[in-house]
Amino acid sequence: MGDGLLIEERAFPLRPAPERGVAFRGSYREAGWRRCGEMSAADGVVFTPWPHAEMPGWSLPALEAAKCVRKQGDEPFRRVHRALFRAYFTESRNIGDPNEVIRIVSDCDVDVERFIADYRSGIGREAVVADYETAVNEHGVRSIPTVVVPATGRVLVGLVDLASYRAAIEEAR
Repeated sequence: MGDGLLIEERAFPLRPAPERGVAFRGSYREAGWRRCGEMSAADGVVFTPWPHAEMPGWSLPALEAAKCVRKQGDEPFRRVHRALFRAYFTESRNIGDPNEVIRIVSDCDVDVERFIADYRSGIGREAVVADYETAVNEHGVRSIPTVVVPATGRVLVGLVDLASYRAAIEEAR
């Protein structure tokens, strides 16, 4: 749709603090992971079943990193955003570990010194918290993914097919 469609990614941490013992095998997470893998396979997206005993108990370190890199521009943000998703969903890396997140971001052709300074300053967390509060208080968001179409107020929640997204966009025109 070219310039006719503006997408704003916002951070939404599902847990405010790390949680230990997050199971994957036999859980709704495993079933959702499988569905996402099936739906995205045609696009070349790979979802590797989580091989470790426990999953990361939160994503806040990765969300903070993305916010910090966003300050460096749209293209660095896109590289880091994709790398963090790939690291978690395809490579089974722990994006809840700040040191692992720094390693992932450092491989993304960004100003690493600036990123680390911003990351350690806490500005990323402030931005994530602001996104979260807006999502919950203004839009009633409680899960991810959630897409809010401001022009119509339409909200798409969960695993939604392409036809539904197209319909929401057409309705907003």
